[in-house]
Amino acid sequence: MPADVRSLAVVARWQNALIAAVGVYVGAWWGARDLSRAATLAAALAAIALTTYANAFNDLLDIEIDRRAHPRRPLPSGAIRPRAVAAFAMVAAILGVALAWIARPALGYLSVAVVALMTLYSTSLARVALVGNLVVALLASLPFFYGAVTVDARRAGLALVAVAVPLHFARELAKSLDDASADAPYRRTAPLVLGRPATRALVVVALSLFVWRLMALAPADSRLRVFAVPALVLCVMASSRALAGRSGAPLLFKTAMLAAMAALVAAR
Repeated sequence: MPADVRSLAVVARWQNALIAAVGVYVGAWWGARDLSRAATLAAALAAIALTTYANAFNDLLDIEIDRRAHPRRPLPSGAIRPRAVAAFAMVAAILGVALAWIARPALGYLSVAVVALMTLYSTSLARVALVGNLVVALLASLPFFYGAVTVDARRAGLALVAVAVPLHFARELAKSLDDASADAPYRRTAPLVLGRPATRALVVVALSLFVWRLMALAPADSRLRVFAVPALVLCVMASSRALAGRSGAPLLFKTAMLAAMAALVAAR
């Protein structure tokens, strides 16, 4: 694989892009047990493109921060030029909106707003304590809604978004705890504004909301209560690391989301 292609894949966070596509299919499955529609495939590809845009554009604006926090990433290391990443991000945004519109015109209009919010996040909201975290949590949760819309199950999609937002918010807070030193000259993140103890307390609150909303999807006799156990265990492990001031919690939170997605599929 050419070096530039590898670098662009890293900039796009291809793993996260694929997780977004899987989220679309989870939303469609939860909404109607239907994975066969061409609209769902288009929405999944749109989710990949939109995630790519968000990550690429954010990396462009965070080069100086990444020189301290993530110096091996393609842009701060010089492995790829900013102009190439800017073109890559623009193509991804256009493709994402077009594919979403093909899936459902309503999703196309929504995706225009999503791209605008992603842009606003990278240019300003990322520097606002908690607001930036909440924006990312919402955007990362939208693939479930996209998938549900393609099978005409909007309410089911909104229910999944309500589950996912608190978990993504906890992960974002954990990331801000890990990156506080690198962020200090550039951003006023939650640990820097509220302090580390308050930010850790918010992680616990967010996880409590996640468990509440997840259990709200599961009647007392639902298999989801059983299948969700691995996700809950991973959440406990992640929060324990965050509360102890140890790094690595964000990866555990991401793994917990994957486990929760698997539980939703298995329980349906």
